[in-house]
Amino acid sequence: MKKKSLMLLPMAALCLGMLASCEDENDNQKDQKEFTDPEGFGKGKIYIVGHKSPDTDAAASAMVYADYLKQLGYDCEAYIAGPLNKETTFILDTFQLTAPEILTNAAGKRVILVDHNEYLQAVDGASSATILRVVDNHPQGTVTDALSYDTVRTAGSVCTILYYRFTDKKMTISKKNAQLMLAGILSDTGRLKPAKSNDSDSIAVYNLLDIAGIVNLDAFYTRMHEFADNYDGMTDSEIFKSDYKAYEVNGIKYGIATVDITYKEELDLMEARMRTVMQEELEAAGLDMMFCKIDADTIDCSRIIYCGNNAESKAEEAFLNMGIEDVTSEKVGNYIMVYPHISRKKIMVPRLEAILSK
Repeated sequence: MKKKSLMLLPMAALCLGMLASCEDENDNQKDQKEFTDPEGFGKGKIYIVGHKSPDTDAAASAMVYADYLKQLGYDCEAYIAGPLNKETTFILDTFQLTAPEILTNAAGKRVILVDHNEYLQAVDGASSATILRVVDNHPQGTVTDALSYDTVRTAGSVCTILYYRFTDKKMTISKKNAQLMLAGILSDTGRLKPAKSNDSDSIAVYNLLDIAGIVNLDAFYTRMHEFADNYDGMTDSEIFKSDYKAYEVNGIKYGIATVDITYKEELDLMEARMRTVMQEELEAAGLDMMFCKIDADTIDCSRIIYCGNNAESKAEEAFLNMGIEDVTSEKVGNYIMVYPHISRKKIMVPRLEAILSK
């Protein structure tokens, strides 16, 4: 009797193995059946990444969109295309969130680009990647070969776009995602400044406040802004590149840096510091022209400086006599003053591109 029982053991093990194999196969079939591919991306890992010199909107939108797509069943991860600035680091630390890893090269990968659509701004190797989608609020750039686009040019922030994607699908917005989207919108719109935002941004902000657990919006933004304007310990080059974007139109490559200061008295010093690195940055990046917009908060103005081939004449054509209601500008020596301060996305880039496209 004992011998017969021992003989049955291998057969029992075999049956159990076959049963486990069948269960695995059924699980795989179930997974395949449940994955409906609602966005048409197919299977495989997706790398979601913002632009180089990432700002808060670039980092936050990558993190939020990755979570959004994970809820739809996709294998994806958020990345950044360079070190974070002080404002974004403050936000992640405040909400106890982990920063995404830096993606150094996207060649051969399946990627989604957020908050940009210019190859000059994109992570290295992007031109050799499969770009599944561009999610952006900027004018159309050089990334014209993506498989799909989710672009809302009027939105003040990509996080605004993502807020409405959640609400469109009636998906629950987590506290973490609310915090990230709120920070992204506030950062990109300068706390809903009229020149940088519209009603859709305002609605998103006020609907996200309670979910994010933010009691005092003004106090929160003030702390954000303090870190955004804090250049302590940074070199002139680091300041210049902290909010810098490059563009290409009609074969002409140019860059625009934005620097924020608080008081009028800081304008001359910051201009001098930026001029010491502009030409060097222009040559290092292989650009034709370089512009730097210095925004002074307390007097609400932008000082535009420039260097490179024909940069002065193009700046004059773009930013003098603009014909925009309630906006005035004047040439003062070798820079242009604009009152009130103007948006890079909504005014500088469209006007420069219209001129350079001629």
